[in-house]
Amino acid sequence: MGDRANFGIRQIDGNTIFVYGHWAGEGMLARFANALDHTQNAGRIDDPAYATRIIISQLVGDAWDGDYGWGVTVNHLSDNEHKVPVFDLAFQTVTLYDYDWMAGVLTDIIVEFSLNEFINKYAKTLMEV
Repeated sequence: MGDRANFGIRQIDGNTIFVYGHWAGEGMLARFANALDHTQNAGRIDDPAYATRIIISQLVGDAWDGDYGWGVTVNHLSDNEHKVPVFDLAFQTVTLYDYDWMAGVLTDIIVEFSLNEFINKYAKTLMEV
């Protein structure tokens, strides 16, 4: 059981780091948009090392100490049940890809957004109560 999702961060050299969330499928585009928005607001979206770390930290949230639930791969996806959003650090775009389950790779492009288009469409304002 799970609601498995992957989030990609394409590096400047073309390699893609995938963050796997076992229970991350519900609201996944909002989660990714919020992580990107946070990174942009921190002034680190143009710094590949910091941007990658901040995005991953925002996705994982408070689950850093857990032994289950989140994983990281390079150029190959873990188990997946959804389309896969990939943020490209070089071009500052977010592309939503289809996924080949058997091969563990991305296939067709479904839609591509500029960074700000993606954030504006999917980010949710989070308020403390």
